[in-house]
Amino acid sequence: MIPLCRIVTISFAGLLLASCGIGGGDSAAGDAETDRQSETLAMAISYPRQADAAGFARAALTTQLGKSGDFSVLEATDLDRKGPGNSMARLVWRIHRDKIDSGWNHAPAFDACYSVEFNYHGVSSGPSRIICPESATAITPPPLPRRDIPPDFGPALETALGALPATPSEADVRAALATGLPTQPVAPETGLAGIPPQIFVQVKGSDVGVALFARTGVNDKDCMLGHRVGGAVKVWSLNWRDQGPRETPCNAETALAAP
Repeated sequence: MIPLCRIVTISFAGLLLASCGIGGGDSAAGDAETDRQSETLAMAISYPRQADAAGFARAALTTQLGKSGDFSVLEATDLDRKGPGNSMARLVWRIHRDKIDSGWNHAPAFDACYSVEFNYHGVSSGPSRIICPESATAITPPPLPRRDIPPDFGPALETALGALPATPSEADVRAALATGLPTQPVAPETGLAGIPPQIFVQVKGSDVGVALFARTGVNDKDCMLGHRVGGAVKVWSLNWRDQGPRETPCNAETALAAP
């Protein structure tokens, strides 16, 4: 948590000054606004869950504060966790405040640095004000390719299933999908092509079931199902309710058995 502030009153000016410190008598820059920003940011990036410190850093840099020129991530460290309750990652970030010199409002520029740790469930420690590391420079974690299933896969899967021979083999189905499904697009912001989904196929006579599965995060996934049963083609996706509490399997058997 943000450390409590010691309030000092200067009687002749009637001015309250806040002095915030951490252990050992050292003082760390910051104010109520940077405290609030850090608390909000830490909560915002706690979910969806991240796999590592770099994931939390990426999430932080996609927020409104993270995209501003006043914010930078200085450290992203993976910790040796032993269980879901133990901290798994630590971030140190910096919030810059420009000098204010307007009318009666005067304040020097400062850099406020914060340390926060995360476990599987969210924030496990902090954010706490710290002395900014000397000579620290901003870091940018490497981007990751997209892993979701783009919407245009639906019509392509429907077309591929409809064009199959009357009694296809599994090899026939996979060959049709290899040529009929779109190529994953390149994300303009990263320059990386998306990761193709896993493909599962089951054939029973003239009936065919297909499942496309993509793991998009630690606990998040995409699933698109399609079948040709009795000559009729159907393509649909499982929503988060199907894949969450209901735990509908994303496999070819599910696709083939669906009404």
